[in-house]
Amino acid sequence: MTMYYSNYKEADSEANELYSLLSTKYTGKEYKKIKVQVMLQKAILHALNGDHHKGLLIALEALNEAETYKISDKIYNSCWVIAIMYEVGGDFETCKKYLDKAYQVYKNNKLDNVYSSYCTRVSSYYNRMNKQDSAIYYAYQGLEYAKKYNNVREERDAYLLLGSSLPDNRYRESVKYRSLAAGKFVEIKDFTSAASQLTEAAALLFKHHHITEAFVYSDSAFSVLKNTKAYVNPHVYQTRGQLFEAIGNMDSAYYYFKKYHGTYVAELGKMETAEIKKINEQYQNDRKEEVIKDKNQQMIFIASLLAVIVAASVLLIRKNRKINSQNEIISKQVEELMRTVEQKQVLLSELQHRVKNNLQHVISILEIQKESVDFNNIDELIRGNQNRVHSIALLHKKLNMAESVNDVDLKKYVLDLSELVKESYDSYRKKISLNVTCEIEKISIEKARSLGLIIVELISNSMKHAFRKQPVGIIHIVLTRETDIQKNKLYYADNGVGFDFTMTSAKGLGMEIIKGLIGQLDASVESSQSNGFELTLYFK
Repeated sequence: MTMYYSNYKEADSEANELYSLLSTKYTGKEYKKIKVQVMLQKAILHALNGDHHKGLLIALEALNEAETYKISDKIYNSCWVIAIMYEVGGDFETCKKYLDKAYQVYKNNKLDNVYSSYCTRVSSYYNRMNKQDSAIYYAYQGLEYAKKYNNVREERDAYLLLGSSLPDNRYRESVKYRSLAAGKFVEIKDFTSAASQLTEAAALLFKHHHITEAFVYSDSAFSVLKNTKAYVNPHVYQTRGQLFEAIGNMDSAYYYFKKYHGTYVAELGKMETAEIKKINEQYQNDRKEEVIKDKNQQMIFIASLLAVIVAASVLLIRKNRKINSQNEIISKQVEELMRTVEQKQVLLSELQHRVKNNLQHVISILEIQKESVDFNNIDELIRGNQNRVHSIALLHKKLNMAESVNDVDLKKYVLDLSELVKESYDSYRKKISLNVTCEIEKISIEKARSLGLIIVELISNSMKHAFRKQPVGIIHIVLTRETDIQKNKLYYADNGVGFDFTMTSAKGLGMEIIKGLIGQLDASVESSQSNGFELTLYFK
C-alpha cells in the first residue's frame, strides 16, 4: 500500500490494469486467488480515498468470487474488509455479522497467519461500541499475532488501537503505542498520519503537565513533515500553540495558533468552493435543459399547427355532403371547449388563492427569521430560506391541474423535495444515502405544505449536524397510512449523533418551524435518540 500514500492515482491505475488482465487474459482457475486479492486492494484504495460505497461494492464482489472458487483465506480477507466499510458507515450490526463470519472461516481453516487482521478489526468494532476492555484485549491479541507472522499493517493498526483505547491512567503506554504507530507510518511514507500520531502523544503529555516531553514529540512531528509536501492536520499547529502558551512564549503561541486557524479555514474554503462549483454547474445544466425544452415545445406546436392546416385543406376539398355532419361535430367540440375553459377559470382562481396563502406563509417565515439569533452565517441563512421557498414552489409544480388544485401527488413531491434539499448540502467529503418510501398517493395541499416544510427542516438539520463525525450517513423517510388508527404516519430517522427532540432548548428557526407545523397538522409526536435521531408524527 506504500504506493497509495505517494500517488493514489498511480496505484489505482495499476490496480485497474492488473484487474483487467486477470479478467480478460489470465482467466484460469490458478489466477482467481490473485484476482480476488487485487479486488480487495482496489476496495481498500477507494475506502482510503473516501469512497466507501464503491469500496464496499468491490469487496462484496470479491467475496462472491472467493466463495465461488472456495478460496478460504480470501473469503476471510473479504469479510473483514467488508466489516471495515460497514463500521465506517455506522452499520455496526452488519459489521459484526461479517466479523463473525470471518472468525468462523479462520477457525474452520486454522488461518493463524492472518488471525491478526480479525483481532484488529474486532478491536476497532468494540472501540466504536465503547467496550474498551474488549477493544484492548483484541488489540493486544492482534499485536501478538501480527509480530509472530510479520503482518506489518496489522501491527500498525494494533498500535493505533492501543494508543486510542487505553484508559487515561495508562497514558504513558498510550504515548508509547502512538509513537510506534508513527514509526510504521513513516515506513510507508504516510507523513501526515505519522505527524498526527506524534501530536496526539504530545497532547496526552501536555494534558498531564509534562510540557518538556510534550515538546519532544511535537518537535518530532514537525521533523517528520519537514521537506515534504504532506498535508498538515490543523491539530498539529493547535497543540504546538498550546505548548508555547503554557511556557509563556506568546509570540510563538500566536504564530502557531494563526497557522492552525489558517489551515482550518483553508479546509473549510475548499469545501465551500467545491459546493459552489457544483451548484453553478447544476444551474448551467438546468438552464440548457430549459432552453432545449422550450425549443422542443415550439417545434411540437408548429408541427401541430401545420397538421391542423393540412387537415382543414383536405376538408375544404371534400363534397358538401359532409358539411352538416362536420358542423355538428364542431359544435359539440366548441361546447366541450367552453366547459373546459370555464373549469380552468375556476381552477385558476382557486390556484391564485393558494399562491396568495403560500406567499403569506413565506413572509411569516422571514418575519420569524428576522427575530432569530442563531443565524450568523449569511450563506446558511440564504440556503435555508431557499430550501423553504423551493418546498412551496415544488408543491405548486406537483399540483394535478387537470383534476383539482386541492390534491398533490405526495410521493413525487416528497422524493423531489428530499433530493433537492440533500443536494443543496452535499459535500464530496460525505457520502449521504437518502431512502424515501411513500405509500400515500394523494394529500391536500395544506397538509402537503406543512409536511414539505417539516421534511426540509429535518433534512437540513441532519445534513448540518448529524454526520459531522462520520463520512457516511443514512437518512430514512417513510410515509404510510395506519389503518388501525385511521391516521397517516411520517417516520424520519438518521444514523447521526442524535439529539433529544422533546427536551431540546435550542432557539433555532428550524426547530420553531417544525414545532409550529406539527401544531398546524394537529399531529402527535414520538422521538428517539437511541440509534441516531428518530421522529414519528401521526396526523389525520
